[in-house]
Amino acid sequence: MIQFPFRRLAIALSALVAAILPSISQAQTVTDLGAMLQVAEKYTVKIRATVNWPVPPDTFGTARGTGFIIDRARGWILTNAHVARRSPGIVEVAFTDEDWLEVERVYIDNVLDIAVLKVPPSRMPEDATEAKLGCSLPLRQGAGVVAYGHPANLAFTATRGIISSVRVFGYEEYIQLDAQLNPGNSGGPLLDITTAEIVGVNTANMPGMPGLGFATPIRHVCPIINLIADGKDPTQPQLPVYWIKTARNETLVVARSFPSTPAGAALPTGALVLGLAGEKPVASFPDLMTALRGRTGNVAVAIRKDGMTSEVTVPLVQAQPVMARRMLSLAGMLIVERNALDIDYRDEPRLRVEFVKQGEEAARRGISQWDQVETVGGQAFSTIEALHAWLSKRPATERVALMLRRGTGITPRRIGSEFYRIEVLNSDMKLLSMRD
Repeated sequence: MIQFPFRRLAIALSALVAAILPSISQAQTVTDLGAMLQVAEKYTVKIRATVNWPVPPDTFGTARGTGFIIDRARGWILTNAHVARRSPGIVEVAFTDEDWLEVERVYIDNVLDIAVLKVPPSRMPEDATEAKLGCSLPLRQGAGVVAYGHPANLAFTATRGIISSVRVFGYEEYIQLDAQLNPGNSGGPLLDITTAEIVGVNTANMPGMPGLGFATPIRHVCPIINLIADGKDPTQPQLPVYWIKTARNETLVVARSFPSTPAGAALPTGALVLGLAGEKPVASFPDLMTALRGRTGNVAVAIRKDGMTSEVTVPLVQAQPVMARRMLSLAGMLIVERNALDIDYRDEPRLRVEFVKQGEEAARRGISQWDQVETVGGQAFSTIEALHAWLSKRPATERVALMLRRGTGITPRRIGSEFYRIEVLNSDMKLLSMRD
């Protein structure tokens, strides 16, 4: 008996929805979702990457995710850097109903979580197509979106939602969405329902909080792709300054310049950076970073301080491209060159231990991740290549002495470092690159 009121309510709601739907369709034309996903399947791929020598935050083993074709003629596929990995390893892709195919990593970004892979175009299926990127499409709160990918190995799965917000975390801007993202979705396309264009690269979710996912906006990725196509290096350069933070996010206000900045080229403390001189003002820190892409040498920066606007020519700090990294495996540890942009290396060792394999000699002798390499065999080395050349001349049966510096942190009794002299066999020594 008590079911009837609810039945009448349901009928009334149905009539109301039916009356509203025509006005919604008139206000916003929605692409045929089924047709859109049929096309998405033709440009979306499965990706797996295997790493034996991980550079943090990478981990040992195989990661799986999603990617999508952005240039059919060149064979380029876009995905997340944490899917393609920032460490030496093997990357493979698979198209619909196709076997796994080893591919080349063309580019991995040093700031944004994106990477570009290359498949020989002749190895792509005949019906493979490229995605349409919405490089200039505005991100509107409430806009309908579809996340496409392979969550939990469930290939070519679509989840639908809206853009909940656009947020900045640290250096990066993210699209917040309520479409479900799960492990395996990373690197896949986020499509705008009204245009079928890609507005983002699905990147992360908040563990234990369904409907709280994040994607990297494609508008920050398009300039990178264009620079690669033009044969230029899109690695993110930096202005030589520390920024004032609020709630862990960088603002556009200068805290102070790096100590090594030449006199007359330093941005003054408290200055608000408006953007690059002669160009459109930037609205956020991520916009400034994108504006710096492809720049080298000096740039003219527009600032405002004490109510006065001026320009300062500043030398950019160039980061090492991720694909140019060199690493050395030795006795079960991975040694790399430090890559902090603001460090004066006169007093800091250039090399450090980035990863230690449990159970192997380096771990058994007490070597730890993040140990700084002061000397090897009594000599200081500033590059991985120089250390490799020296070790290559020593027999594999020789024990070499490492002087390691280890930070102790701040305690009530002391601040500083501890030093350890540890000998290891010159065994399993190999120079590694991102192409390995």
